[in-house]
Amino acid sequence: MTATIAGYVGLKGLDTWRRQLIGNTEYELAKQLLKSVYELRGAITTVRHPFMQYSQEPDMAEEKLKELSQREKEWYAMAQAYQKRWEPVLKAKSELDTLLLEAEVVWGKDIVEKISLLNSLIGELLWAIEDHLEAMNPNNHHKTYSDSDEIKKRRSIMYARGSEDKDEYKKKFNEAINTVEEELKPHIEQYHH
Repeated sequence: MTATIAGYVGLKGLDTWRRQLIGNTEYELAKQLLKSVYELRGAITTVRHPFMQYSQEPDMAEEKLKELSQREKEWYAMAQAYQKRWEPVLKAKSELDTLLLEAEVVWGKDIVEKISLLNSLIGELLWAIEDHLEAMNPNNHHKTYSDSDEIKKRRSIMYARGSEDKDEYKKKFNEAINTVEEELKPHIEQYHH
């Protein structure tokens, strides 16, 4: 009888320990994933800041600089400034993607689908920046950029406009983050001690 009771208590303890371990794993993963999403949001906010200060000359070899006109130098400097601004997005995105693999293992495809909208919005921003740089390139003779609607669309994505009611891109981005928060916060709140 004592052995049966001890066995029962042992199994109950093992089951409790297993549930606690699963809970701790979900808690930590949800917390890390949400932190990564917030870091991505911060990086995107920096990229979209309308003011950018940069050198008139790009960081490149002196021989190459001598071959460039002043407009070309300014364009390369601007392109390098955007590249520098984009680096934290790449870092945050890489961390998010790594955590997302683990999250898919733990919770399934739902979390991947919720984050896919963020990925889509990041792609839109990258397109806008690349399109802007292409339009500003003094050596670009292949495409004309006179469509004012296209220019307005690009600028509305590239540059933050303050509050969400004035900034459609920011509104969409925050809605995508809210969707991810709704998925992850219950895992954090359920196991938060």
